[in-house]
Amino acid sequence: MSNIVQTLISDGPTKAIIQIYLESNGIEEELTDYVLLDPSLDFSPAADQMSILQVWYGLSGFSATLSFDDLTDSPCWNLPGDTDGYYDFRYFGGLKDRSGIDHTGKLLISTSGFSPQPKKGTIIIELKKN
Repeated sequence: MSNIVQTLISDGPTKAIIQIYLESNGIEEELTDYVLLDPSLDFSPAADQMSILQVWYGLSGFSATLSFDDLTDSPCWNLPGDTDGYYDFRYFGGLKDRSGIDHTGKLLISTSGFSPQPKKGTIIIELKKN
């Protein structure tokens, strides 16, 4: 089974930081719409929607797409594989959850290249609670 560890590093009244460690075992399939964060369960107090303010990442051999959950998911950013990087979206207020009326507020991840060979990666995301 793939190893996915989500750690809520900080949970303040207006912002939160989550760390995600991903390790495939080379057998499981790609991650598709895997829930990284559910603001109604993971935050105190709960949040209805979020904006991604900053992302730090290091991915070895696979890429990942971050999306917000809805009947039709709302992709917001792609993290290219075999690289590490940093993105700062604070200048314009962040990548806001712009999913539709049926949004859940959940932050999702889908991968490409996570399988069939074992792969590892870490993502740290700073979020603004809307």
